[in-house]
Amino acid sequence: MKYADYACAWMILVQGIVGIVITEMRHLRGAVLDTPLLWILLAMLNLLRLGNSYHVKGLRVFCIGANVSVLALEVVRFKMFGPWTLITVVPILAETFFSIIPSTKDIADFDRPSGSKDS
Repeated sequence: MKYADYACAWMILVQGIVGIVITEMRHLRGAVLDTPLLWILLAMLNLLRLGNSYHVKGLRVFCIGANVSVLALEVVRFKMFGPWTLITVVPILAETFFSIIPSTKDIADFDRPSGSKDS
């Protein structure tokens, strides 16, 4: 499950970068950079959550809030732009579930005392 979590976070990051590049190269009508930048920030937050393995207090709750808010934005964009937004909604929805439900390894790491050398 951890690998799928990393894959979804990297997919969101790549989609944000590709969105910025396409907007810059093609200058599509009505295209703005705010949504791809938001995807990049969301991916960075999720990668930070994965890298710190829930040891930073409040990071998990912050990531859940960020995932839910971006998911709400994508639902609005789906109503406006149609099914093209599903390409981005699926990894964001998966990241939301991965943020809410921690893996057993993360729980075991969180419960381990800080002075313990068990790995």
